[in-house]
Amino acid sequence: MAKKREIPTMVYRYSGPRLNIGYTFAPLGYQDAYEPDMEEMIFIYADDFDLLLPALKSKYPLIDPDTGETYESFDPCWDNPISEPVWREILLELDDWPASELEMRAFIDSFTGWVRAQLEQSDGIVVTGNL
Repeated sequence: MAKKREIPTMVYRYSGPRLNIGYTFAPLGYQDAYEPDMEEMIFIYADDFDLLLPALKSKYPLIDPDTGETYESFDPCWDNPISEPVWREILLELDDWPASELEMRAFIDSFTGWVRAQLEQSDGIVVTGNL
């Protein structure tokens, strides 16, 4: 029996039901119809990501370089394409983010490591909320 493929989940402290509110992060390609594999994405529960969400929200309004569309604010219910240069700013902020405990710093470092790895091969990262 084949194992069902799932998007990997990054957890800080969340311990609720497996299917719950959160955000999917996926590499973004503007030049072609790039569709990332599930293994290239991550899912983070809203309870865990809410502590880092201000770093993303502070970059709005944003203009989508592909469509020219302006996004006035972060949308927890839909796609939020964020370009590579904006992610680089977010990463600098998260590197200096005050972490009150080692577990939180490890979570932040794990997330920023994933983002950096994806930015090596993509034009940005889209954050999709499921609220």
